[in-house]
Formats: sequence, structure tokens, C-alpha cells
Amino acid sequence: MSKVLLLSHAKLSQEFYETAKLIMGFEDEAVGYITLPYGKNLQEYQNEIMTFVEDSKQEGVLILTDLFGGSPFMISTQVYHRLKEHMNIEIVTGMNLPMVVEVISQRDALDVSQLKDLAIKIGGEGIVSLSNRLSKEKNGEGGVE
Repeated sequence: MSKVLLLSHAKLSQEFYETAKLIMGFEDEAVGYITLPYGKNLQEYQNEIMTFVEDSKQEGVLILTDLFGGSPFMISTQVYHRLKEHMNIEIVTGMNLPMVVEVISQRDALDVSQLKDLAIKIGGEGIVSLSNRLSKEKNGEGGVE
């Protein structure tokens, strides 16, 4: 069993969590989120992340962040570098709803490394152009693009 932590600017991570909860109906303390509202003390934010991650030591944790290079990502990388030698921790950025739902649904069955790979795969597959999809279906090609 792996833990999952959603991190974002403002309340995006909370909304992803609440939406996934609505879709899936889960109640699980092993899935969490931490928001970063404007003006929040960054050391306090890092401490909150550190606490969640350290509490996940036996299970390992996958951190999903909203934006590569943003504050949630950068602060989570500091936590990663401090703890990676002592625990199983991975970070994936570019969080989207298909990724969040699939990772949460599979977290009991997969380890953190497998969840990381799944997040990357599903996150990309969740991006679909309707016109490209319809064109391929019309031409009998199938698939998603």
C-alpha cells in the first residue's frame, strides 16, 4: 500500500481530492492534499509536506504536483532530497484528474515506483483532442490522440 499526496497552488489539490472523492466515494487517510494559498509561509508549507511524507515511511509516498518549477514542486523536491535515502518517495508533476483518480484507485495494489509510472502513463492518455479522435474513428483507425 502506498500513500498519495496532492500539492498545488491555491486550492487546486483540494479540488482534485474532493472531485476524486465524489467520483470514487473513497475515505482514505493515506490520500492527502496540501494547498498553497497566496502568502502562506513556505517553511510552514514544507513542514506540512515533511510531516505527511515522514508518516508514510513504511508505505512510501507518491507526490503529485500541479506545475513543474512551481513552489509546490520545488518545495517537494527539497523534501525528496532529504528523505530519498531513507524511504520510497517519488514526485510526478503535471497533475490532472485522470491521473489522480487512477493513482488513488491503484494505490493498494502498486508500489510507489509502479504508481509513478502509472501516473505518467494515465496523465498523458487523459489528454485527448476530440477532433483528432473523431477523425481517426471515421477513418477506422481507432486509438486516442
